[in-house]
Amino acid sequence: MALFRIPIVLSAFLMASVHAAEPVSVVRFADIAVNQVRQASARVESLDRAVLASELTARVIDIPVRVGERVDRGALLLQLDRADYELQRDAARARLDLASAALDMAQLRAERARRLAPERFVSDDQLLEAETRLRQAQAERAAAEVDLARAELMLGRTTVTSPYEAVIAARLIGVGALAAPATPLLEIVATDAREVVAGLAVDQVEGLRQASDPELLIGSERHPLRLLRVSPIITPGARQREVRLEFLGEGAPPGSEGEIEWLDPRPVLPARFIQRRGNELGVLVLATGDASGPMSAAWLALPGADAGRGLQIELDPDLRLIDRGRERLQPGDPVRLESADASLP
Repeated sequence: MALFRIPIVLSAFLMASVHAAEPVSVVRFADIAVNQVRQASARVESLDRAVLASELTARVIDIPVRVGERVDRGALLLQLDRADYELQRDAARARLDLASAALDMAQLRAERARRLAPERFVSDDQLLEAETRLRQAQAERAAAEVDLARAELMLGRTTVTSPYEAVIAARLIGVGALAAPATPLLEIVATDAREVVAGLAVDQVEGLRQASDPELLIGSERHPLRLLRVSPIITPGARQREVRLEFLGEGAPPGSEGEIEWLDPRPVLPARFIQRRGNELGVLVLATGDASGPMSAAWLALPGADAGRGLQIELDPDLRLIDRGRERLQPGDPVRLESADASLP
């Protein structure tokens, strides 16, 4: 009889171990992982904001635009007195006509000298003089053309137009005032070249890069966006990186403020699965051991976790996390699956 006592004792021990196994349910990480909706404060900036200044001395005779008015590219913004510059243009035209007449005369004389030189009706010095005078006349006419172009350029600068679609931000001079070179006239803000600017925590940048549908939220309005670029510079205090996005539609005007919102596609472990054991946070997962061994609770430490907060982490999608029963388990405790989970691989 003594030969059979050891198997009986072992069998009783194994039966007690099976009964001591804690019933648990498990879930796959892929089934409980969530995607977080993230937000960050943002503003709409104009890429072009300019103070238009006078390039010449003239009196302001008209400012047909008002502060807050939208203007198209090429629209008249301010008119300076043209009278002096029209006179300068007319004088330049007259000098050009004079130079053209002198050139015609020089060409005729040079051609005549070339015809008569072979027959010795003109001396070599006379031929040289005619050729020289022709080159001088050509240079004088070229200089007169430059003078006319400069006069027309200065005349054109008496008319101040918008370089792009814009809004008048400020009028810096009044009708009747005398403008000198560099005198500020108007301040304008471009409306067709805009970007949405936001500062993101360093760990949020990659999620925005992977997001497919970021939006700018301003009150009840939602404006679809597309990521343009991420600054490589990290601000020392806030530890943020600046991101810039563009509107995919009409968008919002410069100066608007709101929040950018995007769905971070990276998986997040819900906070309810994160527990504390000893001095560290982690999650309890199912360990099956070998084919014949019992199942147990294994401890997966999560160094980057915070109590009460979900953790963004990349885990095996098929990793089985202990759900019901996890609160009373310690790492290494034997477990058995509840009937509903017994068929899980």
